[in-house]
Amino acid sequence: MSERASHFCRCCESTDMFMFLPLGPHGPAQGFLEREKLHKEKLFDLNTHACLQCGLIQVPNRLPPDFFRHYLWVPSTGALAHVHFADLAKKIKSTLLTNSEDLFVDIGCNDGLLLKSANDVGIKTLGIDPAENIGQMAKEKNLTVISEYFNAETAKLALKQHGKAKVITSNNTFNHIDNLHDFMDGIRILLKQDGTFIVEVPQALQYFNNLMFDNIYHEHVSVFSVKSLSDLYRGFGMEIYDIESIDVQGGSMRVYARFADDEVTISPYVQEWLDEEKKAGLLDANAYKRFETSVEGIRDKLLSILDDLKAEGKSIIGYGASAKGNTLLNYYGIGTETLPVIVDKNTLKHGLYSPGMHIPVRPVEAIAEENPDYILILAWNFANEVMTQQEEYRRGGGKFIIPLPKPRVV
Repeated sequence: MSERASHFCRCCESTDMFMFLPLGPHGPAQGFLEREKLHKEKLFDLNTHACLQCGLIQVPNRLPPDFFRHYLWVPSTGALAHVHFADLAKKIKSTLLTNSEDLFVDIGCNDGLLLKSANDVGIKTLGIDPAENIGQMAKEKNLTVISEYFNAETAKLALKQHGKAKVITSNNTFNHIDNLHDFMDGIRILLKQDGTFIVEVPQALQYFNNLMFDNIYHEHVSVFSVKSLSDLYRGFGMEIYDIESIDVQGGSMRVYARFADDEVTISPYVQEWLDEEKKAGLLDANAYKRFETSVEGIRDKLLSILDDLKAEGKSIIGYGASAKGNTLLNYYGIGTETLPVIVDKNTLKHGLYSPGMHIPVRPVEAIAEENPDYILILAWNFANEVMTQQEEYRRGGGKFIIPLPKPRVV
């Protein structure tokens, strides 16, 4: 489906696609490199398309088939993620499960943060994730994990071993999936007829309104509108019955769906969201042209800030070896001449180099060693958390640069 994704919408399969943002050549955003492999890196064009029929924003999937077998991102490094998933686990138990035998499945379970929260409140769980290195972390927490990509075949395996699920979640994972129809076939197989499918993903409305061009990369192949999900689900006999706006990943949505023949009240918020997407211009090619112009304006403003600081002899480092940060660095051409180092709490990335721009990644403790005048927060969606954690640096006169949605110095 790699080439096909350029010309067909992953959700509604329309051919009414509009390529509005050519981001240039990028390495995989989570493809951090060892020094000896820098010269072997493969770059792939990152061209962003919009479906003018359903509002899905997507890029072709250029990654090798087994890319996610070894993965470097884990949610557990963020303090807010622990609270977020603990709250979700409690909500699932109190509102969606009938008894202690009901099975909860988390697709893309990563290191098991949500599964562990669910287990802690007495929920029977199963995780599915292709990343064997991170899946091992979950298994070490005594969690049950199937280390496979989720599709119809994996769903049959899970069904045979564990039975049908009452609730299935996909948190910041659904947007990684190239073949959504095979994935949804798996949901149809594994989910009980009266079960609930919950997807938590960055939302196209926020992406569009806040110029979040960095929220898409070769692993995040899609940014969903509500309409795109609705059109996709309809083909599998499911419908959206509720949506929550949540303040993670710079603006996400939690979308609840059930089989259409299951009697459930549809929240008026669903239609309101669909109306808002149309009003914002998610189906309008001219609106996407304005988006591109605005993104170029952000680039010019940020580069001007960085160039002026360097001319003044100020030192700058990056905070957050994040995927979205790599989209920004590569598109804007920010390399080691501006950021000699990026710090990050994720130990899996320490000692490696960022894809494309090859900036070394070091532990957060390197801030004290480097003592920079400014920190560019690449994981800008966690800016408040980062600045709170680095209060001592701030009291010492350090300043922060937040690149999006509008470049500013704090």
